Amino acid sequence: MAATSIRTIASAATVLALGTLAACGSDDANMSSSNRGGGEESGQTSVENVFIAPAYAITCELQVDAPAQLSFTAINGSATEVETLSSISTPAAESVEINAPSEALKIAPEASIAAGQPVENLDEITAPDQPFSVFLVGLNEGVAPGKSVPVTFTFDRAGDITLNVGVDACPSQVS
Repeated sequence: MAATSIRTIASAATVLALGTLAACGSDDANMSSSNRGGGEESGQTSVENVFIAPAYAITCELQVDAPAQLSFTAINGSATEVETLSSISTPAAESVEINAPSEALKIAPEASIAAGQPVENLDEITAPDQPFSVFLVGLNEGVAPGKSVPVTFTFDRAGDITLNVGVDACPSQVS
């Protein structure tokens, strides 16, 4: 009886181990980018590293009466044509404010623009760079850290690129 129990336990352990190992591998490996908002493209225009961050990092709270920053990188993969970001919209906010000179929204061939990065001042070379920032104003009650909301980027050549954008949670610090 003891030998039968040992064989049964050994057989069960073998089946469990084989099942576990079989689940670890897959011929259908998904090798796409794990970047937030990565891989969203329309022809030669793409939007990468997209996320919404609380407007006030000190409080680490997304407040519906305070704007939240939208960060992203827009890439123009065309070797010859300029792309222009014409607007951004989302049903998660009353409006989207793009704080950049119009020339900063033009993406040269094989180049990119990134919200939250300095922009070269095109009017006067010695003048300081102007920051390129985007804010979601009048957030809906449903916007919360850990959730995502649809955001549409509209480009002159590529048209609309819509993707679900994650809302970052601000890390809490214990003193």
